[in-house]
Amino acid sequence: MADQRASIRVQENKLSHYLTVLRQFNRDVRLYLFASLLFGFSLFGGIYSLLLNLYLLRLGYGPKFVGVFNATGALSFAIFSLPAIALANRIGSRRTMIAGTLVALIGYATLSQIELLPVAMRSTFALITYSFGLFGVALYVVNGSPFLMSIVTPGQRSHVFSLQAASLPLAGFAGNLIGGFLPGLIASVFDLNPASPTPFRHALLISSMLMIPAALFLTSTREPAIEPEEESTPSGGQRPLGLILIVSFVSLLHVAGEGSVRTFFNVYMDQALGASTSLIGAVVAAGQLLAVPVALAVPLLSRWIGNRRILIVGTVLSALVLIPLGSFPYWTAAGMCYMAIMGFAGVRRPAFVVFTQELVPRNWRTAMSGTAAMMAGLGYSGIALGGGYIITLYGYNYLFLTGSGLTACGGLIFWLYFRKPRGEFVANVSADPY
Repeated sequence: MADQRASIRVQENKLSHYLTVLRQFNRDVRLYLFASLLFGFSLFGGIYSLLLNLYLLRLGYGPKFVGVFNATGALSFAIFSLPAIALANRIGSRRTMIAGTLVALIGYATLSQIELLPVAMRSTFALITYSFGLFGVALYVVNGSPFLMSIVTPGQRSHVFSLQAASLPLAGFAGNLIGGFLPGLIASVFDLNPASPTPFRHALLISSMLMIPAALFLTSTREPAIEPEEESTPSGGQRPLGLILIVSFVSLLHVAGEGSVRTFFNVYMDQALGASTSLIGAVVAAGQLLAVPVALAVPLLSRWIGNRRILIVGTVLSALVLIPLGSFPYWTAAGMCYMAIMGFAGVRRPAFVVFTQELVPRNWRTAMSGTAAMMAGLGYSGIALGGGYIITLYGYNYLFLTGSGLTACGGLIFWLYFRKPRGEFVANVSADPY
């Protein structure tokens, strides 16, 4: 009994410390997280992510063009990740993020209006505007992690990145719920055909406009103080470039499974399973909601098993849960698998960011973030482009099995390379106070 009471007190102390760390986040961290919430609600897993593919389907396109379209966007993100590094080195991560938010606003708002163009111009215009929008997203994403690393203390890193990873799906949950009903609501209010592209066009435009307050939040932050670098090379004599290359290659592979789901799940539900837009929105929202508590648990898991093991376990489970996704053609089975994949992604992503950012010195963090983002974009592009053809020739089950195999390969390479500590930048890694 005494041991049980002592264990309860330890858990209460951990929770109390966890909440104390969250309350210690400074004003700039809070403003960044507010902007992140708006991105999640609108673009990253929210309204736009839910409705964009459905909008294309209602414009008369099929899975093949949806695959090419998403592959072009992901490839653009990958290509623009390198200029994002160069621009950050010139004007700083904060200003680059603000510029990226405004570019994303222009690109996504313009993309939403392709229905107004002649049919012959729509495909080319959609690809150009989507690529331009993804240029803005690359500027924002590549510089987000280095910016956060520069405005928090080492002991707050796991907490802030887990909170960001939780805030995105939480905002996406709300965005998907609202997005699932928004086209129908617009159609009802303006007396439009709910099966036509027009309600989707208006909903996507509304979603893109949320980048305006996101830009205002980021503009209200301050330039981070420049601190002297404590060491110039990682411990153990490892060159940062070698670590960046291996991390980037792993990133290329392990996003394949998640990318196949994020790109084609709503298409799969709509075309293969005949689900309504509102049902798709509810299922996707539930998956986003599940990712919230698991992401918030990352600091505790990190202290218990470490970020390296979190990445390995999360990647393996992500690969396994993809196997039944396309094997059981029922929306209930698909929904459960989707929720599991989003949950594992919510654990894996913050652990990956903290682990990889702490591998290199401060002046290499933007390069690490940008190169990993570039390779992740290539991974998304490959699975999106190939996925459209795989679906057309063989079906959705082969697509999800392909994503599972590639993700498993990424996890295996990561485990083989990092099974023993190597190259961590000790000056930037502090012990968690738990």
